[in-house]
Amino acid sequence: MNFLTPIYFILSIFIIGVILFYLFRKQYESNIVPSTLMWQQVMQEWQATKWWKKLQNHLLLYLQLIILLLVMFALTRPYVGLNELSGEHIVVVLDTSASMTATEEDNKSRLSIAKNEIMELVDKLDNQMLTLVLAQEIPTIIFSNETTKQTMKSKIEGIKPSYQQSDMDKAIQLANQLLARTSGEIHVFSDRLREDQINTNYLSSKLVVHNIGDSTNNLSLHTFGVAENNGKISGIVSIYNELEEEQLARVKIESGKEKLYSFQELIEPGKLVQFSIPELPAKSYYKAVITNEDDYEADNTTFSFLGQVNNPPINLIGEVNPFTRKALSYFSTDIVQYEQDTNVVDNHGIYVLEGVPEKEWPDGPAIIFSPTEGGHFNVREKQLVEHSLQVNNNESILRYVDLNQVYIQSRIPYDALELDTLLSSNHIPIISNGYYNGNPIILVGIDIADTDWPMHSSFPIFLYNAINYLNKTQETLGFIKPLERINIAHDPGATTSQIVTEQKEQVMALNLDESFFQAPSLPGLYSIIEESNGVKSEKLFAVSISTEEKYIHPKSSFSLDFTNDGSTATEEKPNELWPWLVLLALLVLFLEWEVYRRGNSN
Repeated sequence: MNFLTPIYFILSIFIIGVILFYLFRKQYESNIVPSTLMWQQVMQEWQATKWWKKLQNHLLLYLQLIILLLVMFALTRPYVGLNELSGEHIVVVLDTSASMTATEEDNKSRLSIAKNEIMELVDKLDNQMLTLVLAQEIPTIIFSNETTKQTMKSKIEGIKPSYQQSDMDKAIQLANQLLARTSGEIHVFSDRLREDQINTNYLSSKLVVHNIGDSTNNLSLHTFGVAENNGKISGIVSIYNELEEEQLARVKIESGKEKLYSFQELIEPGKLVQFSIPELPAKSYYKAVITNEDDYEADNTTFSFLGQVNNPPINLIGEVNPFTRKALSYFSTDIVQYEQDTNVVDNHGIYVLEGVPEKEWPDGPAIIFSPTEGGHFNVREKQLVEHSLQVNNNESILRYVDLNQVYIQSRIPYDALELDTLLSSNHIPIISNGYYNGNPIILVGIDIADTDWPMHSSFPIFLYNAINYLNKTQETLGFIKPLERINIAHDPGATTSQIVTEQKEQVMALNLDESFFQAPSLPGLYSIIEESNGVKSEKLFAVSISTEEKYIHPKSSFSLDFTNDGSTATEEKPNELWPWLVLLALLVLFLEWEVYRRGNSN
């Protein structure tokens, strides 16, 4: 039994008050007596009587206390039946993303709390089957149709965070399919799942979402990048304050054990602020660390590699937006503006075009803003953007590019054809990448004048990633998602190959006969050390969480109960007991009145 309004238990103080009134009330009748000597002796004996004996033979008191207790319990609205598990089969979906490692009270992670709640759910099973699905990029079934509680608990206890961005929609779809031929419920344990994120079109079973956590104590490093400009290396870092109060962020930049730079700045609540880092020495990698103590460690450290963009010449053709030109100046010192009809040939450069017809596109890697109508990609007239944006975060071009707050008034629709879609709205591509006439291109169906994107820190990061994609001069493996499958070409003469941490501790040995490996799940800096004829080579890479996993503000729990006709009820009504308690209190009140009436008549 549980209570909807337990605050009314505070009314129990009135029960103590009634008892005190009975203890100290006067119970004497006025009579004329010749002397008070005998009464003094009687009063002394009464005062010496034990307190609990004074309560004896007070039936009215007991009845009144019972009435008060019943009324108080009725006000607390006790109920039963809300937590019962219905159906033959229960499917649990557990979020193992990075944000589930955020800590709550007693320094327990949200994942640990979720696992404990699942254990409690297991104890409530009444000869029912249980299936556990881990919500990762690709949903994984840990066990299916299990009935042995000890086996369930053993496997639940062994679950660890994947740090991947969870595809909750796919995981819930899988859970619903598992219940297709039976009855049951889906219980989701996450921290930030909202009702509007769930596609209810395919749901046919009751869905209960348990969002874990209360903490918002988090300062996060959203982006960090370094570049060489005019012979000097500088950087940019952006920090987000998720707390509801101003915070002093303390940040240090280091490489290995060498501290290169540090600063501290005040950040307003709910603000994403960008800071510039002055001249830095040349290093193979740079590490930015927030030294503040908060409840989420996974976003307190990030890395950057120098040399991913080797200052290629950038050729601007057409009416390139001034914001774009300004952002590009951070990545190259060799920027040249050309008229639209100029025939430019640069075998080593990158082209940035805006409003240039397809027949005038140069032969080379290019970023194409605001393409003109017609051509191979069937570019059409500008349209208003009336639907939400869909982002493909699996592509490196949009890595660390947060588009959630970006406003796009209108788009220039086109057919992606052989290109891969990075950003779309209502399944119509806005940004795509791929190859055209043998050259890598990035097609951006936006007029920069129709968006506030240049006002966000994600715009220069997008250009940085885009140039890196087009330039193809990575000297490292770059940034890799947790547990991502990566292709690798081993040296033909290699005898050993292993992955080690920043502290040179071995993580795993690689099979030289395989052309791929799976990245570690824990975010951090790693390197692949390969030995060939006694000579060792090293390739660095960083495992990093997605931008969406750098928020920990939890959402409210909710449930969706689906009936056979497809309708939903977002709230399950519990079986409340207060009407019965009120009825019982009335019966006791009538009984108390009858006892009082008979006492007066006697």
